[in-house]
Amino acid sequence: MSPSRSRRWLAVPLLLTLATAGLGSVVPSASAAAATGDASGVVRLDASRAGTPGRAPATMRTARKKQSDRRVQQVTVSWKGTKKRRVYSKSAVIPGIGRLSMTCRPNATYLRLRVEDRSAETQFWMAKYETKDNRAVVATKTARVYQYADAADDGTGGTGATSSEGLNQRGRIENFSSGYLDGVISQRPGRNQPVTGSAPRPVTSVKLNWWWTGFRHPMSWRSCKIDAVFTTRYAPRMGVSWHGDADAATTQHAEYDLPQLGTLQLRCEPDTGSREGRRTIALAPAMRNRSARVWVETVTGEGRVEQHVDGESIGYDPETGLVGSIDLPRNGMLRLFFEVGKVKRSFIVSSYLLTNNRARPELNVCETAVAAY
Repeated sequence: MSPSRSRRWLAVPLLLTLATAGLGSVVPSASAAAATGDASGVVRLDASRAGTPGRAPATMRTARKKQSDRRVQQVTVSWKGTKKRRVYSKSAVIPGIGRLSMTCRPNATYLRLRVEDRSAETQFWMAKYETKDNRAVVATKTARVYQYADAADDGTGGTGATSSEGLNQRGRIENFSSGYLDGVISQRPGRNQPVTGSAPRPVTSVKLNWWWTGFRHPMSWRSCKIDAVFTTRYAPRMGVSWHGDADAATTQHAEYDLPQLGTLQLRCEPDTGSREGRRTIALAPAMRNRSARVWVETVTGEGRVEQHVDGESIGYDPETGLVGSIDLPRNGMLRLFFEVGKVKRSFIVSSYLLTNNRARPELNVCETAVAAY
């Protein structure tokens, strides 16, 4: 695999990232999302984003709108070996956090996150979809930059200012590769610091396709394309995070008003005594719309898509007035596609939790973030 300086499984509480609105054709509807699965909820690779040996996926498009509450960037690395001028790497600014570079060379294919503040807890969650050994597979990964791994760390460990995730499957890069990923980049104070009272950083979602061919042939045969859309929503900055049970007292619940859609409700409660806390997300739709619904995809672990991606359609509950609630995975991601009447909004959620350490409650964490998708 190509460079991965600090890629770790976050086998602890939860980073949540949702996406809302405004990307035109980039944002699929709930019905379009459900079309990637079947009645049993099994989800398949999205053929329109996977490409073939002879053809790259179509370039993603974004809505050309000036919006003060969000920033949408489209960045594409595309070159052919027959051309004299070849640009192998480009980067996107991740507001308030740093930048993400995309590199595609015949000997190196990877994404690299660079942050300005290494003492903070920065996570780039991603669900990578591709074909491996003739099987459709997914891998939930986290490129993480940090100084304090937990509240007891003295700060001498951690990572450097960058963390990378490779796109190739083998040391000698394969001749052809194609796949896509959905990701979330978020940041909060380091694990040794409480989150309460800190100003949240904006959260950025990543929607990316990659494709290359001819890498084991002469240069004139080679070509590559990495196409990405980065969406940063400045307001509201959605998410629930806390470090240690004491910090959770005032930061375990949050509600966000989403125009035309409703109120998004987040809960990330620590366990107390014999009572297990609730870690959920739900929507109170505008005007208690009985036709409201959501298609949910829960992505955890690594392996065959049908074994690690669960799809489910959830309707409106007239008794609670909610769509949901939806359980947040302890170590994984969600994709949510809401429909309320004619309004459609899409969200991506990353989830990282540790809530049951009774001997060291200061080491419990909940890290969630919500971004436009």
